[in-house]
Amino acid sequence: MEHCCCDGKERKTVRSEADKKAIVTRLNRISGQIGGIKRMVEEDRYCDDILIQLAAADASVKSLSALILKNHLHGCVVEHIKEGDESVLDEIVELFRKFS
Repeated sequence: MEHCCCDGKERKTVRSEADKKAIVTRLNRISGQIGGIKRMVEEDRYCDDILIQLAAADASVKSLSALILKNHLHGCVVEHIKEGDESVLDEIVELFRKFS
């Protein structure tokens, strides 16, 4: 499980090596999808095929975003609230606004 830490100026989220590896693996897969889409455009592939691949990449990004958000809520947000810092709720509201 991840947790947050601050040194006064910089906020960080500390993740386990397994969590980092899983996230990086998913980011590499997304990067590969985007590279494939770029090649499809360069090869003048049919629009429908490109759009299907764009939808798949979009779903991958959204899935990773949901995972990171879930971990953030269960880790950092809970941690801040337990410490009496409810300002983190404004941060969450802003995050949800960006995702809608």
